[in-house]
Amino acid sequence: MPVDGAGESVRGDRGRGPGGDRGSGDRRGPRGVDARPRGGLVTGLPLLETRNVGLAYATDRGPIRAVDAVTIQVAAGECVAICGRSGSGKSTLLALLGGLARPTSGTVLYAGRPWTQLSAAEIQAARAGGIGLVWQESVLLPGLTALDNVVLPQLVAGHSREAACARAEAWLTRVGMRERWDAHPAELSGGQQRRVALARALATEPRLILADEPTNDLDAHAEAEIVRILAEIRKAGTTAIVIVTHDPAVAAIADRRLWMERGRITDNAKEAAPRPVPPIGPPASSSSVAVSLQAFEPAAPDLVPQAPAVATADWRRTVVPFALGLGVAAAAIAGIDRLVARRQEVVVETIREQRRLAEEMALQDLRADIDDIVPDGADGFTATLFLENFRPERPLHVLGPATGVAVQRDGRWESLPTAVSPAAREIRRVGADRLLMPISFALPAGPYDELLRGYIHVRISASLVVGDRDDGTGDLFERSDAYYIYLRDPRLTDDAIRTANGWGAKAAVPLWIPMPAH
Repeated sequence: MPVDGAGESVRGDRGRGPGGDRGSGDRRGPRGVDARPRGGLVTGLPLLETRNVGLAYATDRGPIRAVDAVTIQVAAGECVAICGRSGSGKSTLLALLGGLARPTSGTVLYAGRPWTQLSAAEIQAARAGGIGLVWQESVLLPGLTALDNVVLPQLVAGHSREAACARAEAWLTRVGMRERWDAHPAELSGGQQRRVALARALATEPRLILADEPTNDLDAHAEAEIVRILAEIRKAGTTAIVIVTHDPAVAAIADRRLWMERGRITDNAKEAAPRPVPPIGPPASSSSVAVSLQAFEPAAPDLVPQAPAVATADWRRTVVPFALGLGVAAAAIAGIDRLVARRQEVVVETIREQRRLAEEMALQDLRADIDDIVPDGADGFTATLFLENFRPERPLHVLGPATGVAVQRDGRWESLPTAVSPAAREIRRVGADRLLMPISFALPAGPYDELLRGYIHVRISASLVVGDRDDGTGDLFERSDAYYIYLRDPRLTDDAIRTANGWGAKAAVPLWIPMPAH
């Protein structure tokens, strides 16, 4: 796997991380939270702790308590499995532990401090270097290769580009994905995507791993690989692991297993006792059956002679031919009905197959993502989307896109005016070469929400109509995509952004950073 320049496939300056030339040893976050992978814990304090934590959702029928008065502790280096049926609140509890959701009651502490009392910079440092997240879905960035997906979080955490590439290569090798380092997520199976996501979570050497159903919907081989990797990490004893799982094989590697029911932690998980099966006796003998018949059936009466019946008119000569004709007619009608029904099934199945092919072309064969974003004037930008046909031998035609750009203010999305090329109103063919679609927009004055200091949270949406004919007829499918990015505030200098984030003096400040869909 080439390491030199591997990060260059992250467009623009994405190959260079915010960490500049800082080595991997410089991992301490802002004052109050130590973001190093190991050490720095207050003696005697658990790494994770909840105190009567709860999360309730308001509904028309009253509040629903997804998590109800849960108190647990997770020590550094400990592996804890949270088991339970679907809907018991396991994933919600995991989101509370990682500070991704705010509790409506109680407290969640990370390294001895409540999540709610940490500043934005402290939370950023903790998530960037202290916690690795593995979800049921891989949530890989579709426009980046497997290597770049593992490198990017390390750059955000402050690692140098060289160290990030080396560590990404090592972890991809460990999870068995070294030979697929240059593959995009759409070119990987579900199990391969899950292994890349696990490498991404572990590459920053976190103190804590939160895994939500890491083996869900995987084949036996991929499941065994994930379990093996988690078992190795647990055996090393340097990283705490909290796993939400239905899988007994995953739960078996944990130091402790907790059972969750209706939002509460109950006793340790127990195996359900098998239900007793009633014994099946031998079949009754023929003699016992005969005895039973004799006991309940009267004996046959004696035969007595009867007088011959008086001859009557032979009505059967009329009824039998009529009944036969009626039966033939009914059979013919039934046969015609079956033929019509079969023809209808064929038509419906053909329409369904055409619809499936249209959907497959729109979602699987057609790749769409952001190609680049460049400044356009003082406060303006031009974002260029691209379309690429994975099967150029199968014709694809698109109309659009209908676009939208929004920025986040006060926790809400505010739409901005956009301008697209006149070609967006025409039907265009997507072949082997990329089809580029520019979108222009301008940022209004005023404050913005900053999830990353000095960067504006921007959402770009695009809707396309996809078909297999250039005249707009045939089966059509509408595809909608949303892209989330961090866009550098044009009002700030590079030095101001470096200072606000605590980056090194030589750290690169990219114009935009892609984010996963959320």
